[in-house]
Amino acid sequence: MLAFGVVVFATVGTFLIYPWIEPSISLLFFLAVVVPGIYGGYGPALLSTLLSTLSLAYFFSPPRFSFDIGIDDYVRLAVFVAVGVATAWLSAARRRAESAQRQSLLDLQGAIDTLRRVSGWPLLISADSTASLVRMLRHAATVVGARRAIVGWESEDEPWLYVADSEQPGDVVTRHSAADLAPLISERAGEGTVVSAAFETEHLSGRVFFLDAERSSTESAAAVDLVAREVGNSLDQLYLAERLRQVAVREDRLKLSRDLHDGVLQALTGIRLELQAVAEAPGVSTDAHDRLLALERALAIEQRELRLFINELQPGPTAPVATGPIVQVFTDMAQRLSAEWKTPIAVRVSPPDLALPQTIQQPIRLMVHEAVVNALNHAHPSRVSVAVDRSDQELRIVVSDDGHGFPFKGKLTHEELRAANAGPTSLRERVRALDGRLSIESTSAGSRVELALPLASAR
Repeated sequence: MLAFGVVVFATVGTFLIYPWIEPSISLLFFLAVVVPGIYGGYGPALLSTLLSTLSLAYFFSPPRFSFDIGIDDYVRLAVFVAVGVATAWLSAARRRAESAQRQSLLDLQGAIDTLRRVSGWPLLISADSTASLVRMLRHAATVVGARRAIVGWESEDEPWLYVADSEQPGDVVTRHSAADLAPLISERAGEGTVVSAAFETEHLSGRVFFLDAERSSTESAAAVDLVAREVGNSLDQLYLAERLRQVAVREDRLKLSRDLHDGVLQALTGIRLELQAVAEAPGVSTDAHDRLLALERALAIEQRELRLFINELQPGPTAPVATGPIVQVFTDMAQRLSAEWKTPIAVRVSPPDLALPQTIQQPIRLMVHEAVVNALNHAHPSRVSVAVDRSDQELRIVVSDDGHGFPFKGKLTHEELRAANAGPTSLRERVRALDGRLSIESTSAGSRVELALPLASAR
């Protein structure tokens, strides 16, 4: 339509100015060839060349008003074709350049937006590192236009692969083997698209996965690479902060152990000697003598417990130290607590010869001690029982009583206890430090505290 219109315009215009331009009758028809080439492309340009040649041959080339095609018409057609093709090629090149320029501007704007978002990268090191980690992953997902971000990383000095998920309920960071990562991502991604990029820092290496990213492939690749490096740097900072915290905790534990050994432990020894001296003094009645010696023995037991606690604070051997059957440890603890609280405490261990390394035996003993003392102190039971069972997969410990129970009623899992901030917090943290699970069942007729520890922690 464009080619036909401009040829008609050129024909009418040439009729009007024919007396003044003769014999340059092709002047306006060059415009009729150029304009379709610029705005229409190759097809309209070639059509306009043909129509222009026919119009000139019929209306203006002698003999006029006849299709007597001569050599001039063929030359004119060849010139028109060359002009039309050249014009269409230049116009197409110009359009391609403009399109590339627009795309470059869009990419540049996208890169600027990405850098602007990255410039507001959240700090990962804070009082609540878990909340900071979630905030960082959600920010990373927002930067690349994704619904969800998952990162897996490992360090040279640990055999585990750690995975953090911006939308994972419960524990944000979980521990897996390297072979578990691909199935884990596939399960959480579902049917959505997944883009990822690897990162490597001085201490860590890993990969960030973004689920349901909405950006174009080119822009997404650039944004994902940039964000993955930022995620890696943040995790590296968290790793260094954790190592520094461990060093600080170790120094504090050493200082505390020295202070307890040189201060409280020695003071208890002096008190025991004083009680012995008073008990053996002349004129002390038999009843008072026996009570003073009972107090001295109680202090001796507490000193032993304190020494175990001091030894736990100090750096231990790198290899696990084997110990005897754990039933004796629990039996001694039950006898002492039963005598102090005047409440019977039953202990059952299966198998009876169950032995644990010292590195895990002491934390387990402290957990059982805390669970039993909590029951004696708060539930006021008439009896308490401790059952320890080892299966192929885990070590299960149950502390039950017939007291008043906890303030809540029913059974709560580890995650539910954490969400409701229910149950003994320190016991829950001790269990979590060993990658275990705590559950509590509470009724008006008593309570049942169950600890489940993986065998990998109990070896």
